[in-house]
Amino acid sequence: MSSVRGGRKEGTALDTRSFHMDDPHPDRPREPLRRTLFPLAIVFLLSYLILFLGMSREPNVYDEGLVLTAAMRVAAGQIPHRDFYANYGPAQFYILAGLFKTFGEYLLVERLYDLLIKALLATAVYAIVLPYCHKFIAAMTSAAAVLWIICVNGLAGTPVIPVSLLNLLALALVLPVFWRGVSTTRLLAAGAVAGMAALFRYDTGVALLGIQTCVIAVAIFFWRAEKNLRVLLSTLVPCFAAFAGVVLPFALCYLSVAPLHAIVYDILLYPAKFYHRGRNLPLPAISLKYFQNFEVYLLIPLIAVALYVAVAGRFRSRQLGVDETPGEPRWQGFLVTFGLLALVMYFKGIVRMEIPQMYLCIIPSLLLIAVLFEQRMAFSRFLRISVMGLVSLSVLTVTFAILHEIKRLQVYHFSVPERLVESLTGTASDIEVEWCQTSNALTRGFCFLADDERIEAIEFIDSHTAPGQRLYVGLPNHDRIFANDNLTYFATQRLPATMWSHFDPGLQNSYAIQAQMVRELQAAAPPYIVLDAEWDTTREPNDSAISTGVRLLDDYLHKTYQPTTSFGTISIYQRIPSSSTQ
Repeated sequence: MSSVRGGRKEGTALDTRSFHMDDPHPDRPREPLRRTLFPLAIVFLLSYLILFLGMSREPNVYDEGLVLTAAMRVAAGQIPHRDFYANYGPAQFYILAGLFKTFGEYLLVERLYDLLIKALLATAVYAIVLPYCHKFIAAMTSAAAVLWIICVNGLAGTPVIPVSLLNLLALALVLPVFWRGVSTTRLLAAGAVAGMAALFRYDTGVALLGIQTCVIAVAIFFWRAEKNLRVLLSTLVPCFAAFAGVVLPFALCYLSVAPLHAIVYDILLYPAKFYHRGRNLPLPAISLKYFQNFEVYLLIPLIAVALYVAVAGRFRSRQLGVDETPGEPRWQGFLVTFGLLALVMYFKGIVRMEIPQMYLCIIPSLLLIAVLFEQRMAFSRFLRISVMGLVSLSVLTVTFAILHEIKRLQVYHFSVPERLVESLTGTASDIEVEWCQTSNALTRGFCFLADDERIEAIEFIDSHTAPGQRLYVGLPNHDRIFANDNLTYFATQRLPATMWSHFDPGLQNSYAIQAQMVRELQAAAPPYIVLDAEWDTTREPNDSAISTGVRLLDDYLHKTYQPTTSFGTISIYQRIPSSSTQ
């Protein structure tokens, strides 16, 4: 029995439910625009509300903190790479800096923007899946996307969120190439979206352009009747031109104010030498308690089945000379397009095999599951069983993941509904009440909670330093680097005293970087420094657990600063008056 059957009509109901932009039957009566947009508006509003209620009140002191601090630095006139180390593109920093300039430098501003992008992502999932599936399946796929987004609350504010949206939009624009010619305008838009993705994350933006190239080449040479190089080039040129049109102006603007070697070091030289060594993790263990980790393993067979179904079905039709049903090139092209996206994003995250690092793969995998489930009756019995198994396991993993996140929010009192109830009933703890009554970047508009020790440290720095003074937040020992607190800079609205405020293994524990940091600290002379021992006991099976033996920065700090107070693992040091010229 063949794995993929031809000529079956059970899975081709999509022909009568296509969105106008991809409709292969332009002479068919179209639905009014209002009826098309109304369900999308409902999905967006519901997604925004659910995501807000599922949001964590706890800011991520490292990932989210470094983006907040970078945006604060940009708002103060600093340039990424030239004035501070950054391993992301500049787009997120400048967007947040613009929002901060307009509405104020509050965490709430960043979170509302973050929720906007996430709700648009959930809506995009629904809109992209709907032409290929029943409305219920599209709605469930969008709901699954919302749940996974909540499960990775720690990614709030990071460029990964807008990148996940741009990935889907860029490939949805080129998807019709599998069954018809695509307009130049649409191809220009696809390339421009990939260019925008590159400005958020250089690596994924370039990868996205590569995926578009592969999708177009596969469609032209294996699905379309016009199989020649001229058609391929005429289709690719607008994409590449638009990509360059978006990226090059920003590149030229950057090079007019900053040296090339700064961005080359941050984006190419350092990651090539140290990223894998300092951040690599083995495959996660699977247990009933952490069953959500199984998603990391589930993604590969899911991608494999999707690509096999599409490719096998196409080659069988060509070999047997069987006429395809009108919808087959559409859903086959869908599986190829988003299967390639999921595959590339999987290998992008393979250094750290964790759910957050697989987020860019998980989102397109949901689209694959939806279409495979919709078309399952066109498959052989073995493939139908395989698809149902993948669907069942996917439901289990997202269920375990969301239950785990809900429990975490409840245990640590970071739940938004809990905050709303406490506000109405007056049952919050004394330290939370006192913290929420203060006015700072974390509490204005909506009260976000750091841990108690960090709250006390933030309040101390805020009351003992002036807004124009610089701050240094580091570690008790800088010979071994895992992570550091970037949130305190933003929470106190104190600019970092060094360009190396974002810690990574192989950077701040090297002699050259520490020597530069000492010179910067001598010049800025921050009156207080904060040393956080939170990660002293963290040991991963990579180079972040290894000491370099370099203590130049530690020696300078202990000669120049004296202990003043401490809050749990956080110690605050004051500059020794006689050290003003050291």
